[in-house]
Amino acid sequence: METRPIHYRDGSNNQANVFLAEKEVQAMIFCLPALGVRASYYHDFALALSAQDFHVITIDWRGHGQSDLRPGRTIDFGYEELVEDLGELLDYAENWFSVMPVYVVGHSLGGQIASLCAARYPGLIQGLVLIASCSVYYEGWEGKGAWRIWLAAKLFHPLSKVVGYFPGKLIGFGGREARKVMHDWCYNGLYGKYRLAGSPFDYEAALPKMDTPSLAISIPGDELAPVKATENLVGKFASALHIRRNHLILDNHQENTRPYDHFNWAKQPQEIVQHIISWIPS
Repeated sequence: METRPIHYRDGSNNQANVFLAEKEVQAMIFCLPALGVRASYYHDFALALSAQDFHVITIDWRGHGQSDLRPGRTIDFGYEELVEDLGELLDYAENWFSVMPVYVVGHSLGGQIASLCAARYPGLIQGLVLIASCSVYYEGWEGKGAWRIWLAAKLFHPLSKVVGYFPGKLIGFGGREARKVMHDWCYNGLYGKYRLAGSPFDYEAALPKMDTPSLAISIPGDELAPVKATENLVGKFASALHIRRNHLILDNHQENTRPYDHFNWAKQPQEIVQHIISWIPS
């Protein structure tokens, strides 16, 4: 693995982790983290993909890990900035490597941002893989789960405004998150729509036109991304019959390994890697 500097147009900086394939390269794969999760968590996953002849790039969200920003009263950003960061990262990678297909694997929040980026910039991404990723609209959960999401969506943004940032580590959800990130998360949780803070772009109108092939992978028993909630996200995409759309629900009865949950698949990634490489056209 090597690190390469990223200098965003707004003056902030980050580091991309690049895992180079040793043989003939099929494509580039970008791995985007879940809320509050550092890019280093996906090291094993990236290595497993690079061993299958892909260049793999992982990166922390702004405000986390190798980013030089930390959310606070004077530093704020939301989903719109995360979408723009991904667009700039894709431009960097195009300069680093020869033109080749680009796939984005997004875990949880990463899948939402990847989908929004594909909708805003048609043709930039050749395929989306969404792992345990969903709309956080509370009606995607059942019973007490729906009430927990609704309550969180009611409280998390007001809390972040009082504190100056969202204290995720104290709450036990996410990390230290920016106020606008929590505004966008809470709006989606309450209304099931993407109306990004500070953005003039209509993502809700763009998503049904987004024709990027996609593979959604759900994990049985995942209370943070149930199947219905995943369908609430991928159901926003274009539904034309010629577009490759797949929603894979793992059977989660693997031998010699712990059953997958929302997070631990990245530490035992072989099965999910096989599904991804089987889905990507050779």
